[in-house]
Amino acid sequence: MGITVSSGLAVGVDHAAHMGALDNKGLTVAVLGNGLNSVYPRQHHALADKIIASGGLLLSEQAPDSPPLAVNFPKRNRIISGLSLGVLVIDATVKSGSLVTARLAAEQGKDVFALPGDIDNPNSKGCHLLIREGAQLTETVQEILQCIAPQLRPYVESTSSTDAKAPDLKDTDRLVFEAIGDHSSSIDQLSINTGLTSAQVSSILLSLELAGVVYSQSGGKFSKT
Repeated sequence: MGITVSSGLAVGVDHAAHMGALDNKGLTVAVLGNGLNSVYPRQHHALADKIIASGGLLLSEQAPDSPPLAVNFPKRNRIISGLSLGVLVIDATVKSGSLVTARLAAEQGKDVFALPGDIDNPNSKGCHLLIREGAQLTETVQEILQCIAPQLRPYVESTSSTDAKAPDLKDTDRLVFEAIGDHSSSIDQLSINTGLTSAQVSSILLSLELAGVVYSQSGGKFSKT
């Protein structure tokens, strides 16, 4: 979807977030808790090189030779959240640094998303705490994209169209667009009319909404702009 992924170059989900962007030819930003003259953890040298080679960014507010001091890592989290439209927490204990990032994001007026998990898993308890405090329970990427779509729209190069041709649409996008007709249609109706799954229709509608050629109405229906 052209969204840049920001994370902290740490072991675990940070590594997965950066690699997810790189594997899909996307851009990613790594915010370091140390200076830019070194990479921490050391095993992520190759990852840092891939981020730069792909057109991404390594970012730090520390002096170039600053070592990776523990006190600097919670501080860098405010930069990760500050760069972002929203923060997604996948796993977190109740004393996790991820909760620090999430709370910083909330203070900055950013959306916070949390993935629910097993109630007996301590790594899910932080996510459940965030959900109780108002974070959005999140199961799919579409739920995130739908939430941040209004903020993304100004950055999407698009041309609103009032005729049924909707130029430059991919085949499946055009199929869904034309199935809307001159009136509003629901995802279920579009799924029946196009032969696509509801998940496929939902994803395509989001793309069309970001492109400015459809808009969502109350009751879960969509119309052409």
